[in-house]
Amino acid sequence: MEAKVYYIKRNLNRQLPKEKAFPLLLHFNYSTVIWPRCELLMQNGQKHFDLGEALKGTDAEFCKRFGFDLIQLQEKTKERTIKEERDKLWVYVPAI
Repeated sequence: MEAKVYYIKRNLNRQLPKEKAFPLLLHFNYSTVIWPRCELLMQNGQKHFDLGEALKGTDAEFCKRFGFDLIQLQEKTKERTIKEERDKLWVYVPAI
């Protein structure tokens, strides 16, 4: 989860609490959804895009919505090493 938050804050220059899709956008996989889609959009000159719209749906729907070829997205996804993601949303501590 730290990678997702760091990327959105630092690379996309977004304030998470102000995003309409927050906290649901943290549900998406960083390596296969968040990073490749956002990188494609930024490389295409789109700096101010709706994160919810960019992240939701299948890869094919994303490509159709934003005018990319599916092969472009697949190649961008391969650039990132996929790591197992383990998010901790909260930790249960029993009452004393």
